[in-house]
Amino acid sequence: MPGIRPLPAGPSPAHFQPTERRRRSPAAAPDRLYSTYGLTIASQLELPELAPLASSGHPDVRIELGELPDRLEEAEAEAGTPWLQCSHSGCQFLLDSIARFRVEQGRRIRIERRLAPERGATVAEGDLRVYLLGSALGALLHQRHWLPLHISAVQTPAGIWGFTGDSGAGKSTLAAWLHYRYGWKLVSDDVGVIKPEEALPTLYPGPPRLKLWKDALERLSIDRQGLVRDLTRRDKFHLNRHHGFTDLTEPLGALVLLERTPRDEKATLERVEGIEAFRVVMSALYLPEWGRRFNGPARLMHYCAELTRQIQIYRYRRPWSLEKAEDSLTPLIQQIREETGHASSFRPT
Repeated sequence: MPGIRPLPAGPSPAHFQPTERRRRSPAAAPDRLYSTYGLTIASQLELPELAPLASSGHPDVRIELGELPDRLEEAEAEAGTPWLQCSHSGCQFLLDSIARFRVEQGRRIRIERRLAPERGATVAEGDLRVYLLGSALGALLHQRHWLPLHISAVQTPAGIWGFTGDSGAGKSTLAAWLHYRYGWKLVSDDVGVIKPEEALPTLYPGPPRLKLWKDALERLSIDRQGLVRDLTRRDKFHLNRHHGFTDLTEPLGALVLLERTPRDEKATLERVEGIEAFRVVMSALYLPEWGRRFNGPARLMHYCAELTRQIQIYRYRRPWSLEKAEDSLTPLIQQIREETGHASSFRPT
């Protein structure tokens, strides 16, 4: 399908050209159990970003290491994307010098590691996990006919509020600010999942990992010592298994679209309704190309329309300035206060 880009940030097509540099597969490792997005995962690959589980009867998803055939059975031709093959229930994609991934029926991810070009070295485990927990797991969520949203979310006194917007809009920074300054628990950063079959739009969080730029870390007095650098953005850092996350799941109450304004403009928050609200939800989809592939456009639009009906949607426009972040929060905090009807939990710490 033209347009699918399984990398976190627009890669060059050269990254996907098939090669034959395969790593000889070792003996299968014992399964490790983890939890994320409301799923129990049994993985042969260690996943330190995820919450571990002691035991489980029947895992929802298996992650396996081993060799994969070059072609996905019953795959349809994908014009202009030789690295990608898709069938009605699965997909396989090749990231040169990283791995070949096969995602099947929303229940299994198989990984064949590749060899890095320098001296036949094995690709770093951290690099492999970036694409596993991003593109591959995103495809699996869509295969289960769920609705993954590209949001950061916090547990406010008025319930769960999620923040979405273009890359660089400040989703993670805003969530971190509300957590560190107001003590509100983090729910999810980067991706959260809605299960359309449920009556209430419960938000199932992804990995308890907060990703912040260097200047935000400094402003929030967070020590960078021991933090993991982002794979593609050297001034961004990962706070893996961060203590600020809650492990409770609750319905999503509001979705807020973040937009930047010139520095001299005043911050505003406005309610969005109708077709404009629907567009906000559609724009918040994580890896929408996978969604169209495994749900079809009509079902995907139906899911988004139902979510639009169930939650409140806002547009939050504010100047981008960490120095004036507290002043810019005024309309947002005021609206959350009005939703709760009391003034507790609104004082910065």
